[in-house]
Amino acid sequence: MYKTKVIKTTNRDRILECLFRNPCISRKDVSDLTGITPATVTTTVAAMVEEKLLVERGRMEEDRGTIGRSRIALDINPLYCWVIGVECTLSALTACVTDLRGRILYQKTTPYSAEMGQNITRLVIESIADCIAASDLPMETLAGIGIAVPGHMDKACKRLISNNALWTNFDGTAIREAFSVPVVFENNVRCMAVSRFLHDPANTPSNFALFHVGRGMYCAHIADDELYIGSTYGSGEIAHTIAVPDGKRCECGKRGCLQTVATEAALLENAAVIFRRSEDTMLRGFAKTPEELTVEHILTAYDLGDLPVRRMIAQVLRHLCIAALNVAILMNPEKIYFHGALFNHESIQKDILEQIREQFDFKGNNYQLGSVSFWHSDITDGAVGGAALAIFKCVIHM
Repeated sequence: MYKTKVIKTTNRDRILECLFRNPCISRKDVSDLTGITPATVTTTVAAMVEEKLLVERGRMEEDRGTIGRSRIALDINPLYCWVIGVECTLSALTACVTDLRGRILYQKTTPYSAEMGQNITRLVIESIADCIAASDLPMETLAGIGIAVPGHMDKACKRLISNNALWTNFDGTAIREAFSVPVVFENNVRCMAVSRFLHDPANTPSNFALFHVGRGMYCAHIADDELYIGSTYGSGEIAHTIAVPDGKRCECGKRGCLQTVATEAALLENAAVIFRRSEDTMLRGFAKTPEELTVEHILTAYDLGDLPVRRMIAQVLRHLCIAALNVAILMNPEKIYFHGALFNHESIQKDILEQIREQFDFKGNNYQLGSVSFWHSDITDGAVGGAALAIFKCVIHM
């Protein structure tokens, strides 16, 4: 059944989002880009300048030295308020304070431990409280808190839905009740896509996909300047598409998921097999037991030419290239970002680009697939993404 679309954005929201994506433009530019009348832009902007949410940066550079009325550049005031972002993963619990441009003002990282899953709600609350205390910023200017989760929240934002039982004790309601400001939740890779969208407009088009590979895997999609959510929890779960029919049983219950062959978890599992079976693998020089191996050990062996490791990673890259091609065809983004520790290595980037160039090269037709780029992975990316989510939901679309 057809349903009438409900426009939920106000003129204020549209102008703010326009200025996040197009910093230092004039009122006329805002009007042209948003379709809002010049008179309404002038009135709405005046109120936000008075509020100090927007600032005037002076005459537009191209108007300097010209005769006539100059245009004034508008911009977001990054210090108008501050936000907190938190991410919990199997690597660490990271919390940070940022301004409205995503600049980190304070951060705290707690390495993952076996006890973290059991106490995750309390630890998240404590990390947020530590950020508030350590930042020494006026509490009345804290706009909101964004939590980037390794999975999805249910509709009530109480329970974390994940295949990993470690997050069973995550209680969204308790976190919300612990603070007097809005607390919002979203999948951590989606949060990172929002961060990229808001804080790196020069390099992110209106349509892009963020393909994250870590212990798990996820693909977030910005479509026509909006974060695509979908109607179910399955949207973006590229890890659970089938890569090897009748392959290894995945944690989701299916067999042969991409999760089982092309994630950091799969790399570590296969590297442990190489460690045990290959007498001359370089991995034996990096760790005493297979359980001590890290992704960095594997990548170092790859760079040094360890043949079993190179064969293993070549297979992983093949699966990732096929997945990227599927994303390119189905979603048709202008750009696909690869994100994760695996892609921080130049040799991996070079090898995957060679495969992608071959796979993306359609012959005899007019298909145009987007470009591929790499976003350097950092431990704070998810927390900054959570902060960006808070900006998006508590400042722009409050």
